Amino acid sequence: MSGSFTILIYPHQRIRHLQPAVDGLADAVMRLYGLDMSALCWAERREGTLARFEGGVCPEMAARIPSGKLDCAALLLYLREGGGWGYQLCFKGSVEDSFESRPGSAPDAGEAERHAARLVRRFKADRERLLPLLTGEFSGGEGGVPLEGFLNELVPWAREALDAGQLAPAVPEEEKAPDRERGQRPPEQEPGPEACLPFLAGVKVLRRGWPFPLSLLYLLLPKKRPAPEAVPFAGWTARELEEVLEGFYAGRLERLELEFALNGAGTYVRRLQKTVYHPFRLTLELIWEKGRCMCLLLDGQQPTLYHLIADRDTYMNVDIKDLEKTVFHGQTVDKYTVFSKKDAQLIRREVPILLARLDRRDGVLSATARMGVWSCEGLHFSREQYQQLLDVWRLS
Repeated sequence: MSGSFTILIYPHQRIRHLQPAVDGLADAVMRLYGLDMSALCWAERREGTLARFEGGVCPEMAARIPSGKLDCAALLLYLREGGGWGYQLCFKGSVEDSFESRPGSAPDAGEAERHAARLVRRFKADRERLLPLLTGEFSGGEGGVPLEGFLNELVPWAREALDAGQLAPAVPEEEKAPDRERGQRPPEQEPGPEACLPFLAGVKVLRRGWPFPLSLLYLLLPKKRPAPEAVPFAGWTARELEEVLEGFYAGRLERLELEFALNGAGTYVRRLQKTVYHPFRLTLELIWEKGRCMCLLLDGQQPTLYHLIADRDTYMNVDIKDLEKTVFHGQTVDKYTVFSKKDAQLIRREVPILLARLDRRDGVLSATARMGVWSCEGLHFSREQYQQLLDVWRLS
């Protein structure tokens, strides 16, 4: 073993379950850390599944998030370019243990005992044989490298798979031929944005913007205020939906509002002998203003306001009290939620993903599954607060 790499180890898990969970993080890892996970190589054994990533240390989310989705243990084991190594042990979405060994430094005996005790809870290993590896007293193994000895003691099946050259790039799902003999069906096609059309309840556009949304002039002369127009949407297909979205992306529409009606939780009514569902509204607002834009989702079920994030680095790394503010649409908002014209391509990519999964939007909006894409403001507003947000952001 040489260079800088990461090994992801998932005991008692199958590659068909793990690969989609890890691949789903590739976009977030690229945006946040600049690492391309397409080069992951996989191997599956009876004891579990492992993957190897070359050319850097993969972030802990690659182990933590799949372990949460699959309710399993995961070990992220890495070697740095300078010779230091370490690991993160995750279980059901939480980091249970973290260890890092750098040349010239080692934990004391008590700390090493704690690390070893956490490891043997998740792996069948000898605690006494792990301790010298964690305290820097290890002197055996191939080339005397502690990481290799650690791998031999903790997960010998993973070391055997690495040595046998069993790792290979994952085969994309669309390239896997269906097993006709066993009656296996081809994979279902992912839904497109047209999946939202059965829920569509209203479309409004504003072709000419409001230079001063809260201007006193509009109170004195209401006819001067640009008026939105309702767009008939009965019988829409994917083509009409794409045309109206393209009108906003291209700047021909200053504002676009799509309103959807969905059914929420159901309550069984004995008198009626049926389940009555509670309807709610989702409102997607796309707004241009002076060469900048915002994308908002108002969720009437929670009720909650979601912002599509323009600057992920700021959102992830800057303390909330240090965040810069700006004025947009007459409102003071966090600057990281406002897109410049050159960065607005993200809206073109994310809006179709949301529209395709409106009835399963929790996975799209999740801060855990898609870290740094959408931010949630004021979880569970009161109805009065939510109505105030509608009055501010919705076209009327």
